[in-house]
Amino acid sequence: MSSSLSAMPAGPDRRDPDEVAAQRRRAVRMALWLGMVAAAIYVAFILSGVFAP
Repeated sequence: MSSSLSAMPAGPDRRDPDEVAAQRRRAVRMALWLGMVAAAIYVAFILSGVFAP
């Protein structure tokens, strides 16, 4: 029986620290963008109820 090996390294200590840092920066940036979009939708929802005729 043949086992297929994953392309991902076995542990985080085997990854390039620069690659890990870059991935972390991308993840933080994406989380901030999604947070801002969610906050904008929330504010729009609140304002639509406040200013409804």
